[in-house]
Amino acid sequence: MVMVTGKRPVVPEIDPQQAWERASRGDAVIVDVREPDEVAEVAVPGALVIPLGKLDEEVETIPSDREVLFLCRSGNRSAYATDFYRQRGHERTANITGGIIAWTKANLPTTRGR
Repeated sequence: MVMVTGKRPVVPEIDPQQAWERASRGDAVIVDVREPDEVAEVAVPGALVIPLGKLDEEVETIPSDREVLFLCRSGNRSAYATDFYRQRGHERTANITGGIIAWTKANLPTTRGR
């Protein structure tokens, strides 16, 4: 179970532009840990959607052959997801700084109605 406490964990960060570039090249996979209703409003093309509350039971579905970049609304839930994933021995992972808010502000590709 992913434990969300009062203090956000310190984890590696990556900005949205770099995340998109790495994912577009196939060097990374983006995992969106927002809830389905949030993803329905705006999503990152090609992202794997695993709500934070289900990450523990679905962690094995995340490809381990690439860097894993976690995304949420603002970067808080994805920081917990990144920490959780790192604690399971996965070093090639980072939190996308600012989440989908920063992603859309950077005018990076999105889809709607997923």
